[in-house]
Amino acid sequence: MSGTEYGTGAARARQDEPDATVAANPFTESLNARLSETLSALESVTADMAMAKAELSQATYVVRSRDRTVEATVGHQGQLMDLRFLDNKYRTMSSTELAASVLEAVSQARDSMARQVMSTMAPFTQPLPGVPLMDGMDIDWADLFGPGVLEEPEAALRKGDARLRDEIDEDGEE
Repeated sequence: MSGTEYGTGAARARQDEPDATVAANPFTESLNARLSETLSALESVTADMAMAKAELSQATYVVRSRDRTVEATVGHQGQLMDLRFLDNKYRTMSSTELAASVLEAVSQARDSMARQVMSTMAPFTQPLPGVPLMDGMDIDWADLFGPGVLEEPEAALRKGDARLRDEIDEDGEE
């Protein structure tokens, strides 16, 4: 019986000690170093992602319509948080003109906020340094926010203005 106990104790002692072959293997050391670097990079990205999320959760964007009659404020998810009619100019506008100004300001604010989200999240779409086999996230921003978010702000404004102006002109002719 004492032989069995001795065998169990010896096996236990061998399990606690690292195998000399594994410890001296350069491949294992290299793998452990790469794994350590990858985990460190992942921890860094996780912390950066938490900071980005906190920053975006407090973000708002305010835009005035070109005719300076409406001011729209949107939150980080593009939700309308505030809409102000400035200087009582809205009282002299037709309902179509006012609606066009509201849509312009809200659309511009949402697109601007979406661009801010894209800019903040861009570093997380890149591959992790030191992890060559892992690509970055592939996000379809146009699917997420609509195709207008990929256009330059000035181009989107011109395209939107023409449509809104056409609607105003058409209503005025009837």
